Amino acid sequence: MKKIQLTGLALATLAACAPAWAQSTVTIYGAVDTAIGKFYQADSTQIKEYKTSLQSSSRVNLQDSFVGFKGVEELGGGLQVGFQLEQKLDASSGSADPEGAFARSSNVWLGGGWGRITLGRAITPSYNAMAAWDLMGAGNNSIALRTFGAVGTGGQRQSNQISYRTPQLGGLIVEAAYTPKENNRSKIDLGATYATGPLIMGVAYNKFSDLDANYAFGAKYHYQNFEFSGGYYHSRNGNSYSENTLQVVPNAIFGSDGVTLGGKATWGQFSAGVDIAREIKAESVVGNTRFDEKKYTNVLINGAYAFSKRTKTYVNYMRAGGFNNYGVGLSHSF
Repeated sequence: MKKIQLTGLALATLAACAPAWAQSTVTIYGAVDTAIGKFYQADSTQIKEYKTSLQSSSRVNLQDSFVGFKGVEELGGGLQVGFQLEQKLDASSGSADPEGAFARSSNVWLGGGWGRITLGRAITPSYNAMAAWDLMGAGNNSIALRTFGAVGTGGQRQSNQISYRTPQLGGLIVEAAYTPKENNRSKIDLGATYATGPLIMGVAYNKFSDLDANYAFGAKYHYQNFEFSGGYYHSRNGNSYSENTLQVVPNAIFGSDGVTLGGKATWGQFSAGVDIAREIKAESVVGNTRFDEKKYTNVLINGAYAFSKRTKTYVNYMRAGGFNNYGVGLSHSF
């Protein structure tokens, strides 16, 4: 929380407004995460190699580097209104996200005992559900995220989204979202999680109006200082890339089905985990013709040492799509 001291006339003015401000809070938060590493990343045209250097907000980092602002105002009667603004940063250079200011999150919400309605760019319900059971919390180094996407092509975040989340009902939380005609197509996005004791389960679904549906489900179990996680994924509408040229194949649509299975152990401040993703079906479609694609077994090996609850150093090794990715970094949340 950022604190500001004012004197004189400013204090007198604030004193006059005190009843209106008394129930409002604004928080500044974020993360800075930088690693030395190398990775391969697909975009809309090709698979690119990012050679060994300082990396930020990449698949070999634990999380994005970003700065955020969020606020809450108590309206009375259990009703609250709030907002959230987040901008991703390149911590290695100080540059802002080229997608635009607050492209990470930009929304306003209204909530109470009946749940919460959120309007604007926000995390999708399907990604929220996936993060609940994913071994790495669907963070940047998630092998499920790098193999099957954010529940297919549903995305981690969605612009122009209207969403509703229920309150917790005996361990069950359900979230639903609708996006009206984003890029000339509407979208439905759903997610649900159920937590009971050391077990959490989830299911996720999303569909654009003119594309095939994506869905996934999974569970995570805590036992003493161990965590075990597994999931099933049905991913569609992706780009297909040539294995020889690494260029996108025109008019080809890629889809895959597969599973993940992993475990993590924690000893004091040190943790280590292994997560495996296996494609059991992979194909590309061009018009009415289907082509079988190579099925990959992808692996993440992660180790971390926590200096505190907010600061840790880590190492990531990821074998994904036939490429080796690695990073050694430092992550701090504030």
